[in-house]
Amino acid sequence: MTESTMQKEYDLQFFHTNGYLRKKCKACGDYFWTLDTHTEFCGDQPCVKFNFIGNSLAKKPLTLAEVRESFLSFFEKHGHSLLHYPETGQRCPVIARWRSDIYLTIASIADFQPHVTSGMVPPPANPLVISQPCIRLNDLDEVGKSGRHLTTFEMMGHHAFNKNIDEIYWKEETVAYCDEFFRTKIGIPREAINYKEQLWIGGGNAGPCVEVLAGGLEIATLVFMNMKEDEHGGTILEDKHYAPNPLNIVDTGYGLERIAWFTTGTPTVYETAVPKMLKFLLDTIKDTSDKGSIYALADHTKCLSFMLGDGIVPSNVKAGYLARLIIRRSIRFVEKLQLDLTIRQLVEQQLDYLGKEFPSLKKRKDQVGEILDIETRRFSDTLSKGEGLIKRILKEKQTIDPNALIMLYDTHGMPPDVVQNIAQKENIPVTIPLNFDSMIAELHSHEKPEEETADVRTDLPPTHHLYYDDHYTKEFDATILWKQTTARGTEVILNKTAFYPEGGGQPADKGVLIVSGKPIQVLHVEKAADSIIHVLEHPVNVG
Repeated sequence: MTESTMQKEYDLQFFHTNGYLRKKCKACGDYFWTLDTHTEFCGDQPCVKFNFIGNSLAKKPLTLAEVRESFLSFFEKHGHSLLHYPETGQRCPVIARWRSDIYLTIASIADFQPHVTSGMVPPPANPLVISQPCIRLNDLDEVGKSGRHLTTFEMMGHHAFNKNIDEIYWKEETVAYCDEFFRTKIGIPREAINYKEQLWIGGGNAGPCVEVLAGGLEIATLVFMNMKEDEHGGTILEDKHYAPNPLNIVDTGYGLERIAWFTTGTPTVYETAVPKMLKFLLDTIKDTSDKGSIYALADHTKCLSFMLGDGIVPSNVKAGYLARLIIRRSIRFVEKLQLDLTIRQLVEQQLDYLGKEFPSLKKRKDQVGEILDIETRRFSDTLSKGEGLIKRILKEKQTIDPNALIMLYDTHGMPPDVVQNIAQKENIPVTIPLNFDSMIAELHSHEKPEEETADVRTDLPPTHHLYYDDHYTKEFDATILWKQTTARGTEVILNKTAFYPEGGGQPADKGVLIVSGKPIQVLHVEKAADSIIHVLEHPVNVG
């Protein structure tokens, strides 16, 4: 969008009536609205530093529960229907089962994409207010280190779905609601808040937005979603075409943990977001000098409580892959901090802390504990088997580059620091990318287009699909017709198979092939034209 278009989008009567000035940030160059006649900066990081830590401008410190209740009750009183309030146990899970493009619920609007936002189905209420637990892993390596990054958080939002701009409410009312909420409920003076002009893109939609900034912290984002992805659309944003959306949608996101953090002014967000678990860890760990690992472990146990409590089963694909990633990171932190406790014990304690506000999670405590025990044993087995593999690779190639590190983690579950330690014993340096875990999480956070999941080849032998003959087939005899060795393992095609391949949002079947009496784990199954490719843990011969 051009500068003049942006100015028109945000030239609201609210700003003029209340004496705001539109300025251009001296650091980032973005435009913002402020009551501070002297400031030259938008108020966002890194343009300014945090100034609320130990010096909050809010009227009093608030817990997460107090902020949540204030937000939901405020918008209920302003005619919004309450949706998915945590204490009722009725809410959308953190696994986005209704989405084909993402695996985890990353925002409150994700609950309504694509069916409601596209106008295909009506919203459950209009307008509505929600507090949605979310998980984002794109900054995984920063969790614990930055003092402000979390894997799991609640996005509070009030949403209105307008068939016509004036049907419910639009920009003026949205900004006025924001101003009133922060002034009357949280106690932040109006002059302490700036509104920064931005463009929002996500989930196939787009629109202008304003970021709500206080003390150097973004505490809310107000999106006016009025565009949808359309290859014939006349507006180009980030190399994609957009057209007008059938609905004009008020999509707001208020960060529960960030707002509470602003009111408490604690040194990091973790003292406010996970106070009980953090205190327990600090009281239990003998050497508390590694604060970053302690913060990360406190965060990760909460993340796992939601992931496993909402029904994600650890695996090698989709949301299960991401759960296994967080489990194994957590186990490594437990070992690093020399904690005489298992990850099961820590997550079960976290479930107790969350039980009052999220009773549905605590009800799955036994199942969550069993899953964590199994995953802990499996990780231990992986590490014990992996050393020989790494030594063979080092002997053959004398080096392990970042791509090989990804392959070793993806295919064999070997953490990069373990690989690095083994390589050091062989006097071979291995460099781990600083954002390795974030990079791995990003690779596995989105559904790939179907045409990219497997190479379409016509020279492969066809496979007879036994699962169409009998859905309950668990065992079968077959012949190996074709094989090839790749970074993933040994790929084979059988003359017939009961293994259902990955596709249509469904993970592939798991199991073993017994070859010459030896069971070989099937790591993955996928379709390529009329063939079914099985990725095996160990080599086999054709025939």
